[in-house]
Amino acid sequence: MPDISYQFVFRDGSSHRIDVDLERGATAAPAPEWTRLEFRRCPNCPLPAEAGARCPPAVDLAPVVGAFAKMISHEQAQVLVHTPQRVVGRDCQVQDALSSVVALIMATSLCPILGRMRGLARTHLPFSTMEESLVRVAGAYLLGQLLVQREGGEPDWTLEGLKAHYAQLEVLNKAFKKRIDAAAVQDATLNAVSALGVLSMGVGLSVDDQLAELAAYTVPGERPFR
Repeated sequence: MPDISYQFVFRDGSSHRIDVDLERGATAAPAPEWTRLEFRRCPNCPLPAEAGARCPPAVDLAPVVGAFAKMISHEQAQVLVHTPQRVVGRDCQVQDALSSVVALIMATSLCPILGRMRGLARTHLPFSTMEESLVRVAGAYLLGQLLVQREGGEPDWTLEGLKAHYAQLEVLNKAFKKRIDAAAVQDATLNAVSALGVLSMGVGLSVDDQLAELAAYTVPGERPFR
């Protein structure tokens, strides 16, 4: 069984299911031309340029792009997300659900940049808001820094490393959108990838500009009695 699945049920009665294995490796299945590593390659891609090399997240997303390439982004669907812990349902536009599942697939790919988010996939939150994403990402990063400190390393409590990572994600998402552009006939998949670009830029800015507004989401420590 897959770790997480997205079930789309459309108004005409048709349906489509996307299964995501969080611990998947490289796939040997035939992949379309636009998945070649050198095809509209991300300028910050660290992978070696080898003959026949493929872009890992592109290969993982190829079946999704193929299934949704001719669909209009604002078409409505009932979406059920099955995880080992729960089932989440929502009636929404196709692009909203695609944005959520595309983010999950990309974060669990073998891309060295995107793969840094793999740990968050274990607590995947479908249809998350900007505030929810910021709390989860910042919280996971700070937890990682606490572990660094406990192991004798120098922790990054200012979140500079997180901001640098999201700067890398912005570059990647903009380039990846151009790659998907070659495959999508209509705009549903394109809009989903565009939403990821907006999300990465938003979180990058929020680290400095919006943390103070998230006080209601925090767990305060003990304070001296007065």
